[in-house]
Amino acid sequence: MLGYFITLIHAVLLCITILVLAIVVFLPILVFFLPQYTQFIFFLNFRRLPNTDYNDLASNDVKGIGRSLHLRGGGGKIGVWHVLPHKLNLEWRAEGRHPTDADFDRMMNDSDYKIILYAHGNSFDRTFYHRVEMYNLLSERNFHVICFDYRGYGDSEGTPTEKGIVADARTVYDWVREKCGKTQVIVWGHSMGTGVSCKLVQDLSIEHKAPCGLVLESPFNNLKDAVTNHPIFTVFCWMNDFMVDTIIIRPLNSVGLSMQSDKRIAKISCPIIILHAEDDKILPLKLGRALFEAARRADRDIKMREFSTDLGFGHKFICRSPELPEIIDEFVRYVSPSSSSSS
Repeated sequence: MLGYFITLIHAVLLCITILVLAIVVFLPILVFFLPQYTQFIFFLNFRRLPNTDYNDLASNDVKGIGRSLHLRGGGGKIGVWHVLPHKLNLEWRAEGRHPTDADFDRMMNDSDYKIILYAHGNSFDRTFYHRVEMYNLLSERNFHVICFDYRGYGDSEGTPTEKGIVADARTVYDWVREKCGKTQVIVWGHSMGTGVSCKLVQDLSIEHKAPCGLVLESPFNNLKDAVTNHPIFTVFCWMNDFMVDTIIIRPLNSVGLSMQSDKRIAKISCPIIILHAEDDKILPLKLGRALFEAARRADRDIKMREFSTDLGFGHKFICRSPELPEIIDEFVRYVSPSSSSSS
């Protein structure tokens, strides 16, 4: 009997060893030779929630009145939600009816309530619970919230690439600008969405079409630092800097994945605020600080707010900060001093 257990333990240890070697050795080789496929480890768009109804916002815990619609992008249809500001929610509920698409469009135009275009991070889609918590908070602060799924995420068609998801963000932004008249727009990116937002707002700034502000929540400075500081990279800690560049970063760059926010932020013309938690294990605080310093060196108009480890917000839950509403209001007053987010 003892011999049987020893043999079993040896077999289990052998399997574990083979698995670890496969991850440590095979995955970098796979990235090197097939970067066009392994970039999807970065996007993680294949992670989905089952039985999601993208047309029913309430079933996804959105508290405000909203609509689901689709725009046409380069990769096919783009799934979009529009959630109304709290005060408009109250007005429509008092009337006892749901606004039409024409009503939604009208409410975006020359509105007293600013519009936030929210670009989410990788993995899952716009229905994921911590993202919905943020929409609810922003709606409660009387913003129109426009959120969307990049190509390959949620009910959006296509396959994600960095160029493609930035193009999708631009499609949604252009649609918002077409509808909003003189209503001010703020771009808000979280995690991977900060990379998307930096590229989007850089391009808009170069075209002299920048939004009134940019919020970067739990950001990173560039692809290399994001990859090498991610918890999954601990299995590759044996690789030196040259190996990381040669085997991982350059192949990913060759298929268009770069996320160079620290270079792009230098060309952004609107005010910026970075929000980052000290206990962020996915994209550590030092990456947000590095991005902040890159902007400072370029003499950009940027602020940064850090959240203590004691608060336990990590990578996803800055939305739960009791301070966040006032931080948002203060930033909005700064970017548009003649108005208030709660008007």
